[in-house]
Amino acid sequence: MRDRKHYALLLMIVISALAFSLLGTRWNALYYQNKDIYTVPNIPLVTAMKAIHDGTYLSDLFGSKASAAVSFIDNESLLFSNIAFRISETDLSAVEAMASDIRTYSFTTADDNYFKDACFIGDSRTVGISQYSGIENATFLCRNSLSIFDYDKKKFTYEDQKMSIREILSEQKFSKIYLMVGINECGTGTPETFFNNYRDVIMDIRNLQPDALIFIQGNLFVTERKSSEDANITNENISERNRLIATLANQQDIFYIDINESSLCEGGSLVSDYTWDQVHIQAQYYPIWKDFLLKHAIIV
Repeated sequence: MRDRKHYALLLMIVISALAFSLLGTRWNALYYQNKDIYTVPNIPLVTAMKAIHDGTYLSDLFGSKASAAVSFIDNESLLFSNIAFRISETDLSAVEAMASDIRTYSFTTADDNYFKDACFIGDSRTVGISQYSGIENATFLCRNSLSIFDYDKKKFTYEDQKMSIREILSEQKFSKIYLMVGINECGTGTPETFFNNYRDVIMDIRNLQPDALIFIQGNLFVTERKSSEDANITNENISERNRLIATLANQQDIFYIDINESSLCEGGSLVSDYTWDQVHIQAQYYPIWKDFLLKHAIIV
């Protein structure tokens, strides 16, 4: 008789375990599946005990399964929403802090001392600036027919050594760097290939001269006559190249200056009375260039 009681008790325990396991499996699927936030193990018996403790089983008894499910979802959604809000709030603060450190600048007017510690890089037109503009306290790395492709070629004698522009910029620091090349490249490649090389040079200068302001000078137009007669050096070609390199300016440490907005040009062409060969301006007009640059100064 005693053995029968033991067997009956054991049978009840087994049946109860099976029943709770089935219920636990059901409740786990309905209410706790993938709910990591509740840290419930996916063991049916444990889930059943948790459901009884939480009162979840009442949802089945009173037919309010949907309400219970929504309750769990809403609670979890609310928690994750709060977390997301806190993360977003933190990110927003970080973005605002970063934005406060990023300042853009507008052009202003400066005097001749502004060109102290400045470096001018360019072709024959920059040679003209070095000789006739009246800028006396700057460094000029310029020569006739210089192109963007000459950036790393040893074409300059600097401190008694044959060096490239890149090598010089690697050794000597400047506060401002002016670059104007492009007219000699009008017959080479496309505006896009020119731009790609120009961009690489600007980025390299930015890396070599992290504290310098970089001024991208748009190429000066040629006369209307020159533009209509030449197959490559046309104002349309120059304008397209200028449009592309202007996109590199960010008004933070890289700036674009369009000399074609000065009185040297009129109606989209170089004023013919100001030039001796339809391309280069006469010596007495280079001070106009200098004054235009001084009216487009950046004071940090």
